[in-house]
This record gives sequence, structure tokens and C-alpha cells, in this order.
Amino acid sequence: MKRRYRFASQLRARYGGEPAHLLATIASLAIAGAAVIGWTQQPRDLENVLIWFGAAIVLHDVVLLPIYSLIDRHTLARLPVTLAVHLRVPALTSALVLVVVFPTVLGFGARREHVASGVVEHGYLARWLLLTGFLFALSGLAYAVNGRRR
Repeated sequence: MKRRYRFASQLRARYGGEPAHLLATIASLAIAGAAVIGWTQQPRDLENVLIWFGAAIVLHDVVLLPIYSLIDRHTLARLPVTLAVHLRVPALTSALVLVVVFPTVLGFGARREHVASGVVEHGYLARWLLLTGFLFALSGLAYAVNGRRR
């Protein structure tokens, strides 16, 4: 038992974390490696992935980052910090969900989805708006509870 404890403490001293964290990191890297190997099966697939990553980096760093940084600075300059934080979290969460599912929300590919599966794609915009409203309502409730405590 002492030997195992000594191994764990030596690992923690060298690695900086628990052995379970190291195992989870290795498993995550193995999954990511399998995905990369899958991308390299067809040369055209790898090229498409690299183009996609390049476009995503440029779009985020050159276009989106300055825009949402300016919006955030403008909001923080005009509102109390506690209110700005309670607006920031649901806005960012809603925006992230929209970025992930915007083709479906905006109806792109609805015809293709119907042809491929026979399922008619509808109602996603209403559901996203409902989610956004719920997030802001929940954040407003949290702001009210926090304000009442103060």
C-alpha cells in the first residue's frame, strides 16, 4: 500500500495532478488522435478540414473577436458590473447555441433533411428563441435574488 501511495505522490509531483486526471488526458488525446487519423483517410478530406480550421480561425480572430469585445466593453462601461455579468452569461450562451445550430435554426438544409430522413424540419427558431428567453429570465431572477440579498 505504501508503494502505491509513493507512486501516486511521485506522479503528482512530476505531473502536477491526480493519476485519474492523467488517464483522462491520455484518453482524450487518443480520441482526438483517432479523429485526426480519420481525417487523413482521404487526402481531400484533410484538405477540407485544414481549410475549415483556417477559415474558422480567421473568422473568429479577425471578425468576431473585435465585434464582441467592443460590445462587451460598451456594455461594461454603461451598466453596473453585476447587471452586465447577468446579461453577459445568457447572451453568450444563446449566441453559442445559435452558432452551433444556426443552419438548422435558419432552415438551411431543411429540404435535404426531408429527402434524406423523411422528417420535416420546423420549429427550431421558435425553440431557440424560447431557450434564449428562458436563459434571460433565469438570469434576471438570479440578479433579483442577488440584489435582494445585498
